[in-house]
Amino acid sequence: MNALPTFPASVPLGFEHQPLIAGLLARKGIHSSDFAFYNLWGWYLEKPTQISRFGDHLILVVEGPGGACLALPPLGEGPIRGALEALLAQMAVRGCPLTLSYVPTIIKEEIVAAVPGCRCEPQRSDFDYLYDRTELAELAGRKFHQKKNFVNRVQDELRPVVERMTPAHADEVQAYLDQWYAAFPATDETVKIEALAARRALPHLDRMGGLGILVRVDGRLAGVSFASPVHPGCWVVTLEKAERSYKGLYQFLNWALVNRLPPDVTLINRETDLGIEGLRTAKLSYHPCGFEEKFTIWF
Repeated sequence: MNALPTFPASVPLGFEHQPLIAGLLARKGIHSSDFAFYNLWGWYLEKPTQISRFGDHLILVVEGPGGACLALPPLGEGPIRGALEALLAQMAVRGCPLTLSYVPTIIKEEIVAAVPGCRCEPQRSDFDYLYDRTELAELAGRKFHQKKNFVNRVQDELRPVVERMTPAHADEVQAYLDQWYAAFPATDETVKIEALAARRALPHLDRMGGLGILVRVDGRLAGVSFASPVHPGCWVVTLEKAERSYKGLYQFLNWALVNRLPPDVTLINRETDLGIEGLRTAKLSYHPCGFEEKFTIWF
């Protein structure tokens, strides 16, 4: 950490910073997709994430809505007050509202203890859904009966072939994703950023410690999924695309990916529901074991 510039000076986020971030998240028990390296490194239109330090805390500034700079809450060990005051002072100089968003519960509690007068509200639509890896891998018991039936039916009727992604698949997978995203309006900023993040990550998925799988039906590419670590015990599924004409293929893709993750992964983060009712219903149907709750804090 000492090699990083002191905030407000900063440098672009690089692969050399991933172990530092993942180590802090693991020790603190934070599983937030917002701090996952895949998202920090690749999820932007024009402004890459900047990283710096203040004392024993990291300060990460990402691209927010409309291209604005968005500071994530300080991440570190020990008292948070110094880093928080430095961050808020710089926000005031820049004329930014004194507000932090996407604050995980553990950091929220640190901030409230340091600044008792602040106001907090949960961001329900940004809660990450967390799942027990063993449950998703085995789909055992009555509560997963329907999901298991989908997986069995796909195996019996479609005879899918699962391949672990390698650099040799890159062009084929990118062409598949380009075709997928082309179906959405060019004005959809979220889809555009997701497509850019996938394009950036695809050549580097192994380097960031992640993996991808692809599914073929009758020899044709019919589904793709990426996952990568938040920290060694928790991985986030950052991309999942499948042909909707094959009923149950999404459920099969989910099951196939989870069964190929490293053995020390115990928790799966399947990100947020964005406040979309259908997406919330779908994520709840997999019976999350918990949530990474996030808060907005006003100072």
